[in-house]
Amino acid sequence: MDSVTKERILRYSVAVFSTIIATILRMELDPWIGDRVPFGTYLLSVLLTASIAGTGPAIASLFLGILAATIYILPQTQGTYFAAPGDLLALGIYAIVGAATISLFYSTTRQNRVRCKQLEQIEILTAELKIADRRKDEFLALLAHELRNPLAPIRNGLLLLQQEEMDIKEHKSVVKTMSRQLTQLVNIVDDLLDVSRFVHGKIRLELKHIDLRDLVEFALCQAKTAMEERHHHVQILLPASKVIVNGDRNRITQIITNLLTNSAKYTPREGRIQVILEKNADDATIKVVDNGIGISKEMQQHIFELFTRSDVAVQRDQGGLGLGLPIARQFALMHGGRLNVVSNGTDQGSRFEFSIPLVKEVQVKGLKIESDSSSGLFPKLPAPEEAPVEFYDQKVLIVDDNVDAAQTMSSLLSFYNFDTAICHDGFEALRMAETQHPGIILLDIGMPGMDGYELARRLRQEYGETPLTMIAVTGWGDESDKQKSREAGIDHHLVKPVDPDKLTDLMRKASTVSKNA
Repeated sequence: MDSVTKERILRYSVAVFSTIIATILRMELDPWIGDRVPFGTYLLSVLLTASIAGTGPAIASLFLGILAATIYILPQTQGTYFAAPGDLLALGIYAIVGAATISLFYSTTRQNRVRCKQLEQIEILTAELKIADRRKDEFLALLAHELRNPLAPIRNGLLLLQQEEMDIKEHKSVVKTMSRQLTQLVNIVDDLLDVSRFVHGKIRLELKHIDLRDLVEFALCQAKTAMEERHHHVQILLPASKVIVNGDRNRITQIITNLLTNSAKYTPREGRIQVILEKNADDATIKVVDNGIGISKEMQQHIFELFTRSDVAVQRDQGGLGLGLPIARQFALMHGGRLNVVSNGTDQGSRFEFSIPLVKEVQVKGLKIESDSSSGLFPKLPAPEEAPVEFYDQKVLIVDDNVDAAQTMSSLLSFYNFDTAICHDGFEALRMAETQHPGIILLDIGMPGMDGYELARRLRQEYGETPLTMIAVTGWGDESDKQKSREAGIDHHLVKPVDPDKLTDLMRKASTVSKNA
């Protein structure tokens, strides 16, 4: 007999015993109370059973009380077991009152259960909110730390650049350091924006058939600086034939680059890192293997959660917000793939595996092994062709309420031989467009008075068929912002900080189109 059956028998035994006791008690009290309250003790039995054993036994107690009262309490008439009509009416009233009592008790008990469950949920939510609040405070402190880290060398570099005695070699070194730290700042902001897009479901993939080998090589180029700074020994194993997948080139590159930079960061100097691309029957797997600080068994369960950093990484003062791996796994899942980690524990190294479905038509013919060297650690991207110096006669109008941003953009474009003018609000931009007739307008979106969308609409209305290229250069980068730009008549939407080569390439194409028009 199982425990459930035993518990049920025990509960219904309470109904039987309480009815027996009620019957005995009623018969003992009969000399004092006579026919008054004939079913009072049975009603008490029902209440007692309901409070001890629950609703089901209470119903059983009610029916047992009716049966016992009919046999032992109610006087029989003419030697039969049928009581007088008045007694039967009293019995019926007892049954109704008992049923109402059980119903009321059941309703009250249920409400109490619901209330208790709600209280438990409130306690759980309160505890979770406290944890979330603590993690928020920890994250803000960590974010401040991670932002200050690159800001410090940028500020120091600016002070050094103001020194007149600096030689060319030192000048180049400072600029290179500032550029590297600025890239780190941009990566932090991009990670935060990606998290926000994931939370609000705004991530969209641009799927194309791409060769995974090219993305591995490009990611290796992006991680090259981090690898070389720590003098890691890198081994690369790539298939000889194409590995075609259906994916978003930028997002897959982001996944691989994140895994590579993680290995570089958490592997001691002169460590070993392997990058292996394997082709299986249905999918391709990229493995990044290192002999770094490793990951404990407990931490492996949480390593892909937001804002999570291992205790070893914190103790060894390794930077990071704990966003890279969660973002990488989300992108892997969006591609129908997987991202997993394997590690034997602290100081035992780690292996990250990213798998993505293959486009089945391509066949693998063999593997090619590439070794690192000091002169060429990774494959290099082809260098861009040197363009002849060319001056552009089209006027470029820069519209930005941030004076420093507008001025630095103007100075930068002057190095690319563009003739620029500056203004700082939409109304001034309309006046300058009327007098100077620019062919290209770079406009910010979030300006006071008249925002970039409204400015673009007015310019399109006033200039109609006149060739005019408008490029939004803004900090607003969601897909909804880009859609608003298209609806306002803006040709291109670039997010700050803008890649100068990409911007100038768009401007050169705009100038070429204008000349041919």
